[in-house]
Amino acid sequence: MDPAEMMTNSNMRVVKEPRGFLKLLQFIFAIFAFATASGGGSNFQFSVKCNDTDPGKLVDVFYSYPYKLEDVPVVSKFCENTTQTVYPLVGNENSSAEYFVTIGVFAFLYSLVALTIYVFVEGQFGDKNLWSKADLFITTAFAIFWFTSSSAWAAAVADIKWSTYAPNVYTHGDIVQLCSKKPDIVCTNGGQNSSYANLNVSILFGFLNFILWAGNIWFTYKETPWHAQRNEPAEKKYPSPALGTPTGMEGGTLSSPSQI
Repeated sequence: MDPAEMMTNSNMRVVKEPRGFLKLLQFIFAIFAFATASGGGSNFQFSVKCNDTDPGKLVDVFYSYPYKLEDVPVVSKFCENTTQTVYPLVGNENSSAEYFVTIGVFAFLYSLVALTIYVFVEGQFGDKNLWSKADLFITTAFAIFWFTSSSAWAAAVADIKWSTYAPNVYTHGDIVQLCSKKPDIVCTNGGQNSSYANLNVSILFGFLNFILWAGNIWFTYKETPWHAQRNEPAEKKYPSPALGTPTGMEGGTLSSPSQI
């Protein structure tokens, strides 16, 4: 199709309708959802004192998407003469994180495609029943995916918060052996705690996306032939007698004047 013809036949009014306006919101909120989830990495510190006179040194722990916490290394001497590499965090939340981000990316792409079809292509369809049904099924599927992925991601964020809380770090995992290796070694809270702002906001955007997609199911359903059939006028379903039929002929015989 000629791009100039598509622009001429475009229908921008659909964006002002609930179906198109919600698709635009879905496009925007999907970006915020996967961007905040994938950008939720942070770092925290804990302090290691080798003896009573040691002022202590801070150990930095950095983690990021996809939050495979058990694979996060920390390199330090830890009161030894040689540098050691330990993995102080416990838990892997990569499956929930990747599921959530994947749904966000695909929702973003589908919203963009659907908006393009609404505005530039839909008016050119001779029969748009197939597209309207497909749009309904896909919208319903994404509503389900957003709910399941957001629920799983919310549970994963709770685990991330627990695993990256400094007191839990030096009382669980590999770091415990180092902190208790010598009687004089003491591990305590450091100067910086993790920031969970992006992770918390991503959960909020996830459930907002679920509400948007679930709410749009009704408006996409209204575009299908199933809705049109349910609301078809009664006279189309049950036609009235043909015009011109003489009064009294409904039963098949003409009434006599005496009967009238």
